[in-house]
Amino acid sequence: MNSLLRLTFMSSWRRIKEITRYKVNFALDTVMNFVWGLGILVFAAVIDPVKLQDSIGSTNYPLFLLIGVAFQAYTGASTYGAWEIHDELTKGQIEYTFASPVSRYFYILSHALSQAIIGTIFSLLPMFAIATLFLGLPSLWAMAMASISVTLTFLALCQIGVIISSTLLVLKNVSAIMSFFNFLQQIVTGMLVPVQFLPEPIKALAFVIPFTHGMDLARHFILGTATIWPVEVELGALVALLIVLSALAKLSTSYLERKAKREGLSLA
Repeated sequence: MNSLLRLTFMSSWRRIKEITRYKVNFALDTVMNFVWGLGILVFAAVIDPVKLQDSIGSTNYPLFLLIGVAFQAYTGASTYGAWEIHDELTKGQIEYTFASPVSRYFYILSHALSQAIIGTIFSLLPMFAIATLFLGLPSLWAMAMASISVTLTFLALCQIGVIISSTLLVLKNVSAIMSFFNFLQQIVTGMLVPVQFLPEPIKALAFVIPFTHGMDLARHFILGTATIWPVEVELGALVALLIVLSALAKLSTSYLERKAKREGLSLA
């Protein structure tokens, strides 16, 4: 665990140095995140509040959407390690990475954790600051329960990120898989449209995606919306998916370590 913390700290420090190197661009990006927070409020004018209330139990669509945007950011963070691994693969650095005396599983996870930290501080907090300014602050209990849901979901998604990274090193290019994964996250899980609006077969698919439960629970605790399935079922599903995906992620990195010893991992 100490090695994971050290790797995450070093990765976060490097990312902060990268994004703050160009001061004007960094300042404008930060301002734009506040502007996006204001822009999300505009969506309240285009959604039928009666239909929304009947479907999810809340008319607060701006915050409903903002939570979806936050989860999308964490989804991107969870697969950030795959892009870093791809960069190392194309530059011929991957062999040195796998020769280093650190856990390859922790190494990939550290990229995801650092990206989540950076995204939370510099992107999501400005948006939520605008939202709370206009819409108010939820209770501490609600924020604590929502945080638990977010954490479980992000950790489960990180395991998918590790699996995708491992697949990348075997297949060398997984852009199609990444596109399909992003499609599922955005269309099936209720990020933009409540799952309650979707057909039953798609709801069944949504149930086996961690993103669905985490976002649904976060919206429930923050907004008081009706959940798709009972709260205890969704929390149980998140824990079960985390356990299963963690086992698969560790198996994938173990396979890669054996493959690296036998034949290497370079593009050649």
